[in-house]
Amino acid sequence: MKEYLYTTRVYFSDTDAAGLVYHASYIDWAEHGRTEMLKELVPDKTQAELAAGADGILILVRSIKIDYQKPCYLDDIITVHTTIEEFRRLSCIFRQVVMRGDEVLADLHVSLAFVNAETKRPALIPDFIRNAFSE
Repeated sequence: MKEYLYTTRVYFSDTDAAGLVYHASYIDWAEHGRTEMLKELVPDKTQAELAAGADGILILVRSIKIDYQKPCYLDDIITVHTTIEEFRRLSCIFRQVVMRGDEVLADLHVSLAFVNAETKRPALIPDFIRNAFSE
């Protein structure tokens, strides 16, 4: 499977009162990594277009497991390494590793569910998404 890299700087709003990156910031960075990966692999459709269009698909977080390994600080440059570990019929599992240079800061496993936008019921992953991620 492909790996997508999303790089960003740690901003003041990412930190807590102790000056360390707040735990929820890792979830935001992971979301940004997955969104940018989707934009690169399926450039002709945004998430809003997927939901509103003929596909009528929402991509929702089902669960997140995070293993925080090292602290992250204001002004650090971090990279989120995003890969897909597994595709199922109705869901997929991403592995996202947040790194500062060669140091692993956090390791995330994110399970995503594909849902029909109208019925809010589980939906099959569209072939064009499955194909884009597996090429």
